[in-house]
Amino acid sequence: MRPNSFSEEQDIYQNKFLRLYSVKADFGEFEKEYFVVDKGQRAGVLILKNDEILLVRQYRFLIDGMSWELPGGGLNDSENYELAAIRECKEEAGIICTSVSPLLQYHQGIDTTLSPAHLFTCTEFTVQDEFKNQETDERKWFPIAEALDMVMDGRIEDSLTIIGLLAHYRLSNKS
Repeated sequence: MRPNSFSEEQDIYQNKFLRLYSVKADFGEFEKEYFVVDKGQRAGVLILKNDEILLVRQYRFLIDGMSWELPGGGLNDSENYELAAIRECKEEAGIICTSVSPLLQYHQGIDTTLSPAHLFTCTEFTVQDEFKNQETDERKWFPIAEALDMVMDGRIEDSLTIIGLLAHYRLSNKS
């Protein structure tokens, strides 16, 4: 059943990374309040070299540990998804993408998280030898089969990375 109407959005909290607000939906017989986390648009990129994929490692608060992930992040005001993916890859991995190709677009949450994501692949790039940044502490090439095993045994927990790896695997192994 679809709601009859929605209340005005009520801001709860906002900073440069996200906006948290509530909205009430009137279903006639009942009302439901939604708490929405708007994290903005996201972009990520699968850097592919032969049968390997590049992952970066960074600390994640909710798992209180290090996480192997695809390079990716939010869009700046003047960027489209493609430019954001290229910038994030350079910032987080020290990889300069010559070109990227669309892989998949999806919503990271469809009820209370607003964060549409676009994933790209890249096979033409330059690696910066001397690379350091504040977000990631390592970049490493993994055989794609090993990265998929890391998804299946829980060593990769990041949804952007999981969805990207599975989409790439599916498209590469169409029968």
